Amino acid sequence: MKKILIVGVPFYAKKYGYLLESYLKADVEPKMLLNMEDDKNNNNEFKEYINYAGKKPLKRVLRYISVLREFKPLNIDCYDYSILSILYVLIARGLGINVRFWLIGGELRGDKSHFNKDSKLRTILTKIKMVLTKLCLLLSNTILAKEEHHVDSIKKINKKLSNKVIPFYNCVPVSERFTIRDFNSEHGCFLYANAVVESRNVYELIDSFFTLKSKNIHFTASIYGFNSISNEVYDGRGIGYSEKVLKHHKACKLDGLVNTHGFVSNITEVMKNYRFFVLPSDYILANYALLEAMSIGLVPIIYPGNGYEKIIIDGVNGIVVKDNKLDAALIRALNLTNDEYNRMSYMAHNKVLTDFSLATWPAKLSLNLN
Repeated sequence: MKKILIVGVPFYAKKYGYLLESYLKADVEPKMLLNMEDDKNNNNEFKEYINYAGKKPLKRVLRYISVLREFKPLNIDCYDYSILSILYVLIARGLGINVRFWLIGGELRGDKSHFNKDSKLRTILTKIKMVLTKLCLLLSNTILAKEEHHVDSIKKINKKLSNKVIPFYNCVPVSERFTIRDFNSEHGCFLYANAVVESRNVYELIDSFFTLKSKNIHFTASIYGFNSISNEVYDGRGIGYSEKVLKHHKACKLDGLVNTHGFVSNITEVMKNYRFFVLPSDYILANYALLEAMSIGLVPIIYPGNGYEKIIIDGVNGIVVKDNKLDAALIRALNLTNDEYNRMSYMAHNKVLTDFSLATWPAKLSLNLN
């Protein structure tokens, strides 16, 4: 059986369970080296495949070397969450190990959302990480691009790097059977469930909700993902922006209409209580929470962010915001007939089933493995 060590992951989330399960189905033995240990992971069905490296950088690197010696993988998956990625890649290549490098977000565009506060140090670290990420791309055997803009950025860095790239979009479990959603007065209208960071324009979402309130339009909504409220399962991202948006919510006096929450581990259960999933993000392809919501029939309302056209067709399986008028899109959603809603709900589910089903992952994950 082939072996692979997954390294650079700061915390455990449900999506990594998808990954481990898919490797096992592909007859590949995985081992995941996480930075942070969480008591909740003790009940994780994949806990036998998880090791912990610790929070301190030196300890992480030493633990990585130790696991390489013990596990003896011929492959590593390196997730580009930190500046330590370059060390993981260099050590693996020095030992003759096949390296597959996973881009995770906007690191090639100077994304700062993985830092907690604005500062000069944050800006410097972001620039350093961009440089080190480019070196990792050059040194790695394979590059796994999870978002559409990754491919464009890589071409600008070096066209030859495109030969290493495998587009690898997120996927989720989805039932082949579609069940029409039965809504009553107890169900909420709009749900946002993602990290509250700048690129997802949650401040503007609050503005749109305030506009609906000002027009005396009846609605209810919830926003999940405020790191400044609570954090059951996620790392420290965008705390400053999270606090800013929460203050704006309070200033708009939206209590009772728009509920605010931190991160929770059972977000799929929460989704079942809403009709629409709102993602006003600069990057759409292929957000996990968006796919999960669509897989159970929530109708998405999205910005025309990067890669959106590969998932959403306006009026067919969702609503695409036009001219940055998010409030108009929300009002449009509220005015759908039951038949229109049910048709979009079915098509949203069908899109995930056809193009973003987790069933496609095992074959894809076994590509370019030694």
